[in-house]
Amino acid sequence: MSIDGITGLDHLVIATRDLDAARDSYARLGFTVTPRGHHTQLKSANHTILFPTGTYLELLGIEEQRPANAHYADFLRQREGIAAIALKTPDARAAAGTLAAAGFPVSESVDFGRPVALPEGTRDASFTITQIDPAAIPAGRVFLCQHHTPDLVWRPDQMEHANGAIGLEALVIAAADPDAVAATYAKLLGGTVIDRGAARMVEPGRTGDGQVPVLVATPDRLQWAWTDDPAFTTALPFFAGFVVRVADPVKTQQALQKSKFPTVVGGGVMRVGSASAGGAMIAFAQEFDLNDLIP
Repeated sequence: MSIDGITGLDHLVIATRDLDAARDSYARLGFTVTPRGHHTQLKSANHTILFPTGTYLELLGIEEQRPANAHYADFLRQREGIAAIALKTPDARAAAGTLAAAGFPVSESVDFGRPVALPEGTRDASFTITQIDPAAIPAGRVFLCQHHTPDLVWRPDQMEHANGAIGLEALVIAAADPDAVAATYAKLLGGTVIDRGAARMVEPGRTGDGQVPVLVATPDRLQWAWTDDPAFTTALPFFAGFVVRVADPVKTQQALQKSKFPTVVGGGVMRVGSASAGGAMIAFAQEFDLNDLIP
């Protein structure tokens, strides 16, 4: 089982130096991108890409440097891309004790919000997050995210995408030692590590919304899928990209062709490089088979 208080993956945080450009890139890729939000306390801004599976992507930019957003400012001095992953929890504060007992120290929980414009008026979406000590988790920042107003985040009119995307299918981590990285995420998520030859897959220990596998592979294996991607110059390990499940691959291919971004197609998988997606490599597939992604 996963650590008490963690119920799955909530969202990926894709940090960008140019939020307008990132928004436009993801819209070109066929995603429905929500209007810009502003985190009042954190002095950051975002756009989200929502999926009916209860997960989403967050495009994040810094409006004003503050201690609360220092991690993202430091990250952006090096590169753009997936700077953090957020895990689902019903109570971000209550989970702190069980995390610490399992060897994952945490910092003090933080409450914040952002206004959401609705037809009936503006309301505040509110959250509580608990940050896990970065020294305890390889590849990037990991934190717990409690949604107090989920109805303001997952809006039904914003979850249909021209590219046919219906959910996150896997998080991809590039690592020199896939066994060590996979073992840490398996412990955190209560998952099982499966040897897939050239990679390791952490299968979630639960079922239901937010149960997203973690794929860990060496760069040479990932380069087969995303040839010569500039992200591979990043120090290992790092959050390299993600896989999106689609309902209709024909719609997906049409959307990617319309985007005019370079796309590699093969084995039922369509791949877009990090230069086209704010520093994150993306693979689209209707039926995700690891063997079609990593030989």
